[in-house]
Amino acid sequence: LNHALPQCPQSRFAMIAAAVDRRVEPRTLSVAEVPCAAMCRLLLVPAALLLTGAAAAPPTVTLSNGVKMPMLAAGTWQYNSSESQASVAAALKAGFTMVDTAFDYHNQDGVGKAIKESQLARESIFLETKVPGCGLDAAVKIGSCYGDTKKVLEQNLQLLDTPYVDLVIIHFPPLGSMVTRTCKPVCGEIRDQWKALEEFYAVGKAKAIGVSNYCASCFSCLDGHAKVFPMVNQVQFHIGMGPDPAGFKSEADKRGVVLQGYSVLGNKPSRQGPDPEILSGNLTSSIAQAHGKSTVQVALKWLAMHGVPAVTKSSSPAHLASDLDLWSWNLTEDEVAKADALKLSGSPSFACNFAGAQESELLVSEATRWEAMQPERPQTSAQVRPIIF
Repeated sequence: LNHALPQCPQSRFAMIAAAVDRRVEPRTLSVAEVPCAAMCRLLLVPAALLLTGAAAAPPTVTLSNGVKMPMLAAGTWQYNSSESQASVAAALKAGFTMVDTAFDYHNQDGVGKAIKESQLARESIFLETKVPGCGLDAAVKIGSCYGDTKKVLEQNLQLLDTPYVDLVIIHFPPLGSMVTRTCKPVCGEIRDQWKALEEFYAVGKAKAIGVSNYCASCFSCLDGHAKVFPMVNQVQFHIGMGPDPAGFKSEADKRGVVLQGYSVLGNKPSRQGPDPEILSGNLTSSIAQAHGKSTVQVALKWLAMHGVPAVTKSSSPAHLASDLDLWSWNLTEDEVAKADALKLSGSPSFACNFAGAQESELLVSEATRWEAMQPERPQTSAQVRPIIF
């Protein structure tokens, strides 16, 4: 550090040391220290990793039942078993305390191995997984949602090699919601699946239960029927969708549900990947430059400042460490306002209640992505595939 930053005041090295040993709160820079701030920031996280092996753990949000869930999770979507094992191992080493996977990611065995081999106490890792929505996977068929969901819940534990999970969620509303654009006609299937999760929760095999891609009509199906209401709703949420996309955030807040974001870098159908406006657009780039951060950090920080936990993903130790560097800085009020006003394509749920002009494009994209992530299976007349609009 002395060779790299000879022009930096000694107090800057004290700041780095404080962040590394975590015994002293890093202080605000003085005007004289600003010129070397950007380079010091670049060195801060790698130095912390070098000396401690991991960054400070992310803060948590408290769910309706009192369980504390980390604000940042390491995702595993699109990774096979070996890739997920390597990615989760790197994430845990970097300092992540939460991992997100799913039955229909077909990689839970790799996730389980990484957790076991980390030698970390099981209770120190918040493990989130999912069961397929009724009719969206051969394992959970229409007509046997309750029984099939119970079986998949147990299979999740076996694949992950764990006696319990911290959070299990229903991955999608039933298939019919993708046709009708509402959950009202499939309330029976929603209640059947939720009953299976409630029973799983009641015997202590899940510390918390929730849903994903659920809109207001899906939650209404549970009103007056659920013994335990969903604690989490995982939806697509990223900068450019506004602070309350399609009313999903306000609906969640009203019901005491924590909204968790996936596809936090956007999902551009034409690219089948992150939105370039988030990765390299003028707004995110200018904010990133002002803080000496990356555009990915800006996107994650925007969600965090709106109180939305996020699922991020990387196989790079450096990128994982960077993702965790969110809690010692803030966007300005003006930056938040500009980010709130940014308009990019995206909808919280591809199952129901779309909003905006991008509906058709997104439906095709999401249905195609779902098809692509499924393993080859023999087709029977009883199997129903998602409909592409």
